[in-house]
Amino acid sequence: MAENQPIISNPAKQKLQRGDPITGINIFEALLPSVVKVSAQAGYDMIMVDTEHVVHNDETLTSFLVMGRDAGLTPVVTVVAPERALVSRMLDAGALGIILSHAESAEQVEQLVRWMKYAPSGERGLALGANARYNDSDVPRYCQESNEAMLVLPKIESPLGVNNAEAIMSVPGVDGIVFGPGDLAAKMGFHGQWQHPEVLGAMETVIEGALERGLAVEPAIIPRDRAGYERDVARGIRIFGATRCSEYHLLKQAAIDFIAPYA
Repeated sequence: MAENQPIISNPAKQKLQRGDPITGINIFEALLPSVVKVSAQAGYDMIMVDTEHVVHNDETLTSFLVMGRDAGLTPVVTVVAPERALVSRMLDAGALGIILSHAESAEQVEQLVRWMKYAPSGERGLALGANARYNDSDVPRYCQESNEAMLVLPKIESPLGVNNAEAIMSVPGVDGIVFGPGDLAAKMGFHGQWQHPEVLGAMETVIEGALERGLAVEPAIIPRDRAGYERDVARGIRIFGATRCSEYHLLKQAAIDFIAPYA
């Protein structure tokens, strides 16, 4: 490895640090080489692997994360709790970031950062496998680069998360905020009404706080045309893409669109 080449880097986080927007694609079941290749060819920056609603084979998941990094993507894994057994293992398998689902308190996010960062910034255990590209040539350099590279994204999807968003966003190490509008709507009493005015209003309060802090954040409604995208970017929003659906939803919609002339 060249002396000036980083051991570990995070392309999506680097774009955010430059003030550029990023796009993500959510993957539930299809941990396949084709998904990595197509996602990269389509221009996505980040692959978001769900482990909240899906059970994965550990070896397959590790291979998928490594493939994603080799394709120039940022693989990020969604976990259900800020626990060492969930967080550190995903990072050691090759993830470059963690989305904490149902983030509802600053204490949860502090725990998340604790297991994502090496000492002195945290308490992550040291391993030099897929996470370090199997490179053990310079451990201090790797640890520093890894601490800087990890993408920390709490996911707000409850009224309690909304109420505590200011404290959550104040935790050192947080890079941005994403949303779970379906769960947020349900917990507000609007099951299935993801675009109910009260749900959108709750997300907007979080968005305003994120923008004031210079944090990356998703829009309340993902834009579906260029004009909407440009308006959101001008506002300061930085996270876009197919972040609130699965690859099988995308496949289903593409199949429906293709067969529509024959129906």
